[in-house]
Amino acid sequence: MLEADRQARVVPGSSWWVPLCLLGLAACGGGVGGDATAAPSARVSGAVDSSLIDRHRERANAVHAFAGFDTTSGHAVATAPVQQDNGACTFRYALAGLPDGPYTVALTSDGGATFRRRANVTVGGAAVAQHFTPARVVRVGPGREFTHPDQVTGRVRSGDVIEIDAGVYRGPASTWSTDHLTLRGVGGRAHLVAPATISNRKAIWVTAGQNIAVENVEFSGAAVPNLNGSGIRAEGRDLTICGSYFHDNQEGILGGGGNVLIEFSEFARNGNCDDPEGCAHNIYIDHTERFTLRHSYSHHARIGHTVKSRARENYILYNRIMDETDGTSSYGIDLPDGGLSYVIGNLLQQGPRTDNPVILAYGAETLDNPSRHLYVVNNTFVNDLGSGTFVSIARGSTATVQNNLFVGRGTAVAGPASQVSNLVTNAPNFVNIGAFDYRPTAATPGIDRGTAPGRGGAFDLTPIYQYVHPLSRQVRPRHNAIDIGAYEYDPTARARAAVLGEPPWPPWLPAGLRGAAPTGAGRGGVALYAPAGPPPSSRAR
Repeated sequence: MLEADRQARVVPGSSWWVPLCLLGLAACGGGVGGDATAAPSARVSGAVDSSLIDRHRERANAVHAFAGFDTTSGHAVATAPVQQDNGACTFRYALAGLPDGPYTVALTSDGGATFRRRANVTVGGAAVAQHFTPARVVRVGPGREFTHPDQVTGRVRSGDVIEIDAGVYRGPASTWSTDHLTLRGVGGRAHLVAPATISNRKAIWVTAGQNIAVENVEFSGAAVPNLNGSGIRAEGRDLTICGSYFHDNQEGILGGGGNVLIEFSEFARNGNCDDPEGCAHNIYIDHTERFTLRHSYSHHARIGHTVKSRARENYILYNRIMDETDGTSSYGIDLPDGGLSYVIGNLLQQGPRTDNPVILAYGAETLDNPSRHLYVVNNTFVNDLGSGTFVSIARGSTATVQNNLFVGRGTAVAGPASQVSNLVTNAPNFVNIGAFDYRPTAATPGIDRGTAPGRGGAFDLTPIYQYVHPLSRQVRPRHNAIDIGAYEYDPTARARAAVLGEPPWPPWLPAGLRGAAPTGAGRGGVALYAPAGPPPSSRAR
């Protein structure tokens, strides 16, 4: 049934806060945005549906408070950025410092030029919650009017949220041509299994509309005669993938236009090189304007590359990209046409069965993109092949390779590059290298031996996060000089944890960003600590 959501109501609720650095109000580096967390001073707070924000211009999303009801004129008396919950596809805001009185609370996704939603609230006494919900939700699932997503492709309108109940949905393939859609699994991931014959000869889903977001959806089994059957074929502009899982397809995702953002997502066992005209890959982004991959896990690509992008700009930030023990991928990261590219804070591993001895390749085919600048900063590379090249850079490029930890035998950097504060070792003394847990110990080389990366063009190269497995992140601690590699070792936090039984949060981190107890263990034995946030049931899975 097509159901219109109720308008948000003002009800008592909790409040949220994050450090100014993570709000984009002070210099951070290595990315933008932060995790929503509690703060006692917030007077008005609430959730913001992801369909109402611009996922590709994060700093343009904010909530303003204006004095009086039914007005957005004059200067706002308070402004709060919309912040993403850690490891999730959910967002919220918190307005602090509001005196008692009436206000218009307004949501903008274009920096304040216009307001998409607004509501009247009265502040007085207890904090209040004002949520911003989508205009219309289309629900799909067993027992509903629509039992398969394909049944609503021709019924949806621009701005709709399509909520798909968790479960397995087998065929047919679907094409989404309407602009501004959010396709969301709820109650867990919605698993789309490819039919035996994919009618569009491309993918389980073809995203042909502009500004489409896919959240908490799983894709598997895509196969077509030309050997590049994909979970998603991205044909429209500005695609967001969040909290999703692509596995056992001929190609994980293929295409792209405008801006492509992939976050908190996993890609596994996609790819092949059976077609003489070219290979298929875990991730293959075509000639788009900007590609961002962050806080994600791409692994065990089958012969093809684990990540491949021909985008003009690439932001590959805080990911785990690996073959592990039995993976057979070619390049870990392939940027075949160059482009303005930032590779920061990643865990990159090449396994003993790799199909190609290069981990990161830049300009391997052409340098046709307008920019030929590559920045490889604070990554941890592990080569379990025993030979090969960690970073290969084409002649004619301009590259900065700084603060990287290279573990294993092979050539660290081949090609033109400014190399600063990198370290090569065969004895990394990680927490558990055999389980691919590359967190440092006190004996790990490179502690306090890095140098400040500065800026690469307009982008701050200093890492602000570090990857937490699986599919999450944490704020990178700051302790003395920056460490070499993708993780920062913090002896004071670990010593305090041993004595007091506390999680190893750095001492400068605000209390609101510290979890009270571990929420569980990720792969590789990494303990996961949840910052103050929504209950686990509301997070992406």
